[in-house]
Amino acid sequence: MKESFKVLNEAAARGQGSLCNQAIMLITDGAMEDFKDVFEEFNWPERRVRVFTYLIGREMTFAENVKWIACNNKGYYTHVSTLADVQENVMEYLHVLSRPMVINHDHDIIWTEAYMDSVLFNTQAQSLLLMTSVAMPVFSKKEETLSHGILLGVVGTDVALRELMKLAPRYKLGIHGYAFLITNNGYILSHPELRPLYKEGKKLKPKPNYNSVDLSEVEWEDTEEKLRTAMVKGETGTLSLDVRSSVDKGTRVIFLKNDYFYTVINETPFSLGIVLSRGYGEYIFTGNVSVEEGLHDLITPDLTLANEWTYCEIDIDPAHRKLTQLQAVVKYLTGKEKDLHCDAQLLQQTLFDAVVTAPMEAYWTTLMLNTSDMDDGIETAFLGTRSGLQRFLKYTGIEKRVGKSFLTPTDKENMFTLDHFPVWYRRAAEYPAGQFLYYMPRQDTRDIFRDCEADYIATFSSEEEEVEDQAGRIVISSTAVTVTVGKKTTIAGVRNDGVVVITTPDQTETLHTLEHVHNDM
Repeated sequence: MKESFKVLNEAAARGQGSLCNQAIMLITDGAMEDFKDVFEEFNWPERRVRVFTYLIGREMTFAENVKWIACNNKGYYTHVSTLADVQENVMEYLHVLSRPMVINHDHDIIWTEAYMDSVLFNTQAQSLLLMTSVAMPVFSKKEETLSHGILLGVVGTDVALRELMKLAPRYKLGIHGYAFLITNNGYILSHPELRPLYKEGKKLKPKPNYNSVDLSEVEWEDTEEKLRTAMVKGETGTLSLDVRSSVDKGTRVIFLKNDYFYTVINETPFSLGIVLSRGYGEYIFTGNVSVEEGLHDLITPDLTLANEWTYCEIDIDPAHRKLTQLQAVVKYLTGKEKDLHCDAQLLQQTLFDAVVTAPMEAYWTTLMLNTSDMDDGIETAFLGTRSGLQRFLKYTGIEKRVGKSFLTPTDKENMFTLDHFPVWYRRAAEYPAGQFLYYMPRQDTRDIFRDCEADYIATFSSEEEEVEDQAGRIVISSTAVTVTVGKKTTIAGVRNDGVVVITTPDQTETLHTLEHVHNDM
């Protein structure tokens, strides 16, 4: 008995366990004494450790001592005389421990650690997702049994972590902003760069022994250790960091100064972090247009909305689950589905953006009809706004189009998603106003550069090249790479093994793969 109390005291001192209830289960065929001196030393008068006693067998000689131990330490005495008594009598301790909670209507809601599970979607397609479970006890509320504190059972549900992240709307976080979740054990649950799955053949599988991913997998460095420690401790605060944000699947880098805001989510093991890039999040631009005017410019074939964003809640009513976000918005604004719950602020921004960008559609259409004004090689005109609205017009058929996957649902990098703005949107936003960013999606252009010569006009920012004339020309062929910026020209020879030899002004030769040169551009 002394050793049992020592173990519990040491655990409490280290902060282990829930610290809600502590109990000792004494299973015996008889107690020759009542151990009163032990309880006086370790448990009285607070009696913070409950002692439950189970007398095994038909012999009742020492039953009084076993019963006294339980009754004087806020526990419960049970006599288990046959095998049939085990299941019913052993569980009595649950009712005793739950009694104060049901009487006071006070109980915890439990959130589990994250785990990987297979989810069946409305399309009948299965997918592996990070999940968490939330559960709570259910007690009897009948007047005649209220004082007994009867536990009826436990109710719970599974929640996809992506659903929790929808509570931090993408349009409120800005172009480079994002939200992330970590547990009190330091594991990351949700982050735009979190990749818990890998592809094996045509199937996606979780990483071996995967449960949660350590923060190091999303490129957290020593400077962020302070942030992680504070969030693990459940603290609330802010922190500013200079970061290198990778875009386009890690092939390009944007330098940002980020403000991190973090806090614990009460009654859960999670902490929430919100990241806003400096210059974003202080103001929001709102426009005022009528619903009729906005709807007129919203219902056009060249317009899409970010389907992963929540303009309207379509998961509550089963009748709404087959609707796209654009369809739900239109039905709500036309009064056909008044029961839909929609984000009024986001809808106001969307309608305003639809009206403001509508003239672009007319301009693009005029160019398409007047072919003499069209430059050769133009395939698609497109634009995006902060409300997740996209307009595009394709000038060439699919059979002639080089960028076949560009702006299609499979091209996640270039679409508005729950995790990020399109890569072209994010990169262009950091460019000086009025300058074009010439951006080449790797999957659509890689083969072209290997097989033939391409003439490419680029705009270099002052951070990349200190030159007066920022217009540059890059010519790539199977034998040479020529880069011209202003009056400076660098010719890089391509060896037979595909290695690019670049000679720098100090005559130092550096070796690069042709793939590396493509990526750097």
